[in-house]
Amino acid sequence: MRFSRFVFSLIICMAVTFGTYASAQNLPNNFHEHKGLMKGAVPGFSKGKTKFDPVAAKAQILSLYKNKGVRLIISLDHCADVRGVIEIIRSDSRYFDLDHECRKIRRGENYYLKNIGLFRFISSMIGDVPTFVHCRYGAHRAVTAVTGAWIDKARVPFDEAFKRSGGKLRSFKRPSQVTLLNHARRYAEPVQFGECEGR
Repeated sequence: MRFSRFVFSLIICMAVTFGTYASAQNLPNNFHEHKGLMKGAVPGFSKGKTKFDPVAAKAQILSLYKNKGVRLIISLDHCADVRGVIEIIRSDSRYFDLDHECRKIRRGENYYLKNIGLFRFISSMIGDVPTFVHCRYGAHRAVTAVTGAWIDKARVPFDEAFKRSGGKLRSFKRPSQVTLLNHARRYAEPVQFGECEGR
C-alpha cells in the first residue's frame, strides 16, 4: 500500500514537472533565437487544411511574450490571423504590451532594395526590443529576413549571419527560395566593405 502511494505521488510529481516544462516550451515550429532576435513558423501553424489554429496561436504567442520576453512580432505571412489573436489577448488583459507589424519579403530580383529596407528595420530592433519574425514555415522568408538583419546590425559575413538566424541551407531547394536568400548574400558584400548599398 505504501509503495503504491509512493509510486502514485511520484507519477503526479513527474506529470506536473514535465507539464510545466512542456508548457514553457510551447513555441512555434522551427523556433530559433540569438540575442533577442527570434524566428519561426507562424504561431498556430497547422498542417491541416486550415494551416492555422487560433487556439494554438494564442498559447504560442503568450509563451513568446511570457517566456521569451517578445514585445514585437513581425508577420511575413498570416498577418491578419496573428493580428486577430493578438487583439483577442489584448481584450483579455490590459497589461499585454505587444506590438505587431505586417511586412512583406519578396523573392524576385526586382524586390532586392525593398528587402534591404526590411533587413534594416529588423536590425534596428536588435538589442532594444525582443523580436519574433515569422513566415509560414519559419524556414525560408523569416530566415532570410533575420540573416539580413544580422548582416546589417553586426556587419558579419553571410555565413555567420545565417548561423545566427538558425537557417539550414538544405531547406532552400526551390530556385525562388535560393534567389531570396541571395538577397541577403548580396547585401553582405557591400556592408562588410563599408559601402551602403540602397541607402
